[in-house]
Amino acid sequence: MHHAGKLFHAELSASSQKIRLALAEKQLAWESEPIDLRKGQQHTLAYRELNPNGVVPTLVHDGQVLIESSAILEYLDDAFPERPLRPKDALGRHRMRVWTRKLVDTHEPNGFLTYAVLVRPAMKTADPVQLDARIAAMPDARLRALRYAAMHQGIEAPQFSESVKHVALLLNDMDAALAKTSFLAGPEVSIADLTALPYVARLLHMGWTQELLAGRPHVADWLERMTTRPSYESAIMQWFPPGVSQQWLDLGERAWPTAKAALGS
Repeated sequence: MHHAGKLFHAELSASSQKIRLALAEKQLAWESEPIDLRKGQQHTLAYRELNPNGVVPTLVHDGQVLIESSAILEYLDDAFPERPLRPKDALGRHRMRVWTRKLVDTHEPNGFLTYAVLVRPAMKTADPVQLDARIAAMPDARLRALRYAAMHQGIEAPQFSESVKHVALLLNDMDAALAKTSFLAGPEVSIADLTALPYVARLLHMGWTQELLAGRPHVADWLERMTTRPSYESAIMQWFPPGVSQQWLDLGERAWPTAKAALGS
């Protein structure tokens, strides 16, 4: 079995999940180096020397430091061409990259929902001064503003409604594409699907998919197929700390009426 190197990642990070999914699909061995986001380990000097953006994941392979999850996914396919995760044809690869770009743009609203609904309640006992210091350490000003609103206002923040609407529009686009092909870029699983799965699975773990996917049958079918692949269990579910799955369902249920109102507005 080929070895992909050392992955600096976080258990529940969607961007980390993308890379773990690819490693599982390609059946690559790898070394785990967990980064505790709640303790702010992503902002330590040692980690920022690896990844100046102060985010996960980071992959170190053959002595080279690789950042940006989308670029890491393509690197893995270049470095380990067995069990490819990119379509063979040029049109399929174009579709894959269009979807990857669209999904990367969705990272901010998806991340906002995660922090507003799931992380903020769990951080009530955190020192507010330390919390604000961690937010201030984020290099990107726009992400700092979103994180501040999520952690201080939660689902009452104006950005919450916009994030819910943005995710709903993404699901509409996915449903239209999946009405024509089995997977986002064509007949086979690709990097596009591995990029999308953590975002849609986050909605599943919040208990929102029963209503969100009721009118989007093609996404519902795709999600069923993706979550029954062995990679889903090994790359996502096995990394959930005990009790977190139920906690997320409870928090999601509590926030859903506000999300539903946003969709109706």
